[in-house]
Amino acid sequence: MNNQVQDIISEVFRHTGVRLTPDDPVVAVLLIQEQSLKAAFSDFAVHQAKVSESFLERIAGHEKNITDAAARLETYREQLLIELAQHADRQMEEAEGKIYAAVSARVVKDVETANAAFLDNLKKLLMFASAAWSFGILLLVCGLVFKN
Repeated sequence: MNNQVQDIISEVFRHTGVRLTPDDPVVAVLLIQEQSLKAAFSDFAVHQAKVSESFLERIAGHEKNITDAAARLETYREQLLIELAQHADRQMEEAEGKIYAAVSARVVKDVETANAAFLDNLKKLLMFASAAWSFGILLLVCGLVFKN
């Protein structure tokens, strides 16, 4: 208690420059005021702890709701990704069929054109070979006829 009185006297002198003595009635008032403030702060701290605890209890219920909502959102996101992947697969399959049909028609046309060109060249070659063969036989027959 004596240390408290000395602390109060020192603080008053430090802030105001007024010298008090331990038996001064102002010291008693300041001592009582300090104890009242300490009690008030203690009560306030207890009240604040209760309010904090109540707040934490209330928020704990909301925390579960928020966590559950986040889990539902995650599940919904995964379902959307699966549906999106399935839709993309269907689109690819549809496009693949269309592309195959378009390319297939072009390939068939190109093959038919190439076959027709090949047959034309083959006919020309056959006609040339037939003409050469006929000319060769004609020369052979002429050679046999004029040799005798």
